[in-house]
Amino acid sequence: METLLQFIPFWVLVLLAFVVAGFAIVFLLAFLTFLFKLGVVLYEARKPPHLDAGDYRLAQGHEVLPEVDQRRRREDAEP
Repeated sequence: METLLQFIPFWVLVLLAFVVAGFAIVFLLAFLTFLFKLGVVLYEARKPPHLDAGDYRLAQGHEVLPEVDQRRRREDAEP
């Protein structure tokens, strides 16, 4: 009984082995990259949210309503 491998030249089998090994390496690298990115996302998600304890006033804002601005000027001008 003859097998199929007897009809395939050796160089074709070697080339096929390299191709399969190449696909395996690429798949492994992609999987490791995915795991690394997943780890970074999970690490960042576990960090507590940033809580700002600064003291902010309306005068520090860039957009102040004209009525509020006029009222503040009047209050500052009164003795």
